[in-house]
Amino acid sequence: MKVLVVAGDRLGGYDPITAHGVAAGLKLGEVTVLASGPQREEKAREAAQLEGVAEVIQTDHPALQKPGVENLALLLAELTTTYAVILAASSTFGNDLIPRAAALAHRSPLTHICAIPDSTTLLRPIHAGNILTKLPLPHPPLFLTIRPTAFTAAASLPPDGPQAPITRISQGEESHLSRQTQLTPSPNRRPDPVLARVVVAGGGGLSAGGNFYWVEALADRLAGAVGASRAAVDLGLASNDLQIGQTGRSVAPELYIGLGISGAIQHLAGIKEAGMIISINSDPGAPLHSVADYALTADLYEAVPALIKALDNNNRLD
Repeated sequence: MKVLVVAGDRLGGYDPITAHGVAAGLKLGEVTVLASGPQREEKAREAAQLEGVAEVIQTDHPALQKPGVENLALLLAELTTTYAVILAASSTFGNDLIPRAAALAHRSPLTHICAIPDSTTLLRPIHAGNILTKLPLPHPPLFLTIRPTAFTAAASLPPDGPQAPITRISQGEESHLSRQTQLTPSPNRRPDPVLARVVVAGGGGLSAGGNFYWVEALADRLAGAVGASRAAVDLGLASNDLQIGQTGRSVAPELYIGLGISGAIQHLAGIKEAGMIISINSDPGAPLHSVADYALTADLYEAVPALIKALDNNNRLD
């Protein structure tokens, strides 16, 4: 089968999440990468160096350089005549794009695929991640989103080595479903929680302080990403792009630290693949405590400053 992997993200340059999408796509067939957006040239160059990529398509139509996904969804629906599988990573961008494109093609998307045992079988989580269901590969065209952390990223080839050809296309159209009135880049310059080795997340327990200062301070000390529970997002303590859980993002860091997070089943669904879990909460009955490798029942406003101080002291001793 021919597989089209949509490079993420929508507006920025090359995103490492693309390499995970390529790895998943290679389990189903021959992979082509689609690069669109204002920085499509950079995306195309980087994607062409990924091992296993047969071709890169760079979109040059003006309608495909806009922030929304409506125009790109129209193109993907048309490309089902060439590609049996349209695939994107399960990110804010991919989760917005793939269902739209599938609806235009009168298909149902298959989301959050976490394993592809062979070219005829898919695995995806259900019931908040407590059960994995095995799906026989439906009749194409297929529209898939994959959990990037579940697939080892495709390797990058040396710059002077063989690269996939880049084909530029002018195909595209304007949907007129939305218009851009303002674009404000996110001020977050920390690692992406989905691919970070360390994630420090805050929950509703931080409402007493009214901010995420200690979450951010600890994350910066550990060179990690910042995450949040839905409770923290609903309270306005963090933006929704940081939300982790069933209705947010799934992460698989080597170290996950939850500060003031109760740990409802919806949140736990997003951290099942984490390596080591540390929970700091004043409530000894917090569900996150029960699944954590290390649980500290303490006031986070006392424990976190002490932890940061200990880390700083250790750094000076080194």
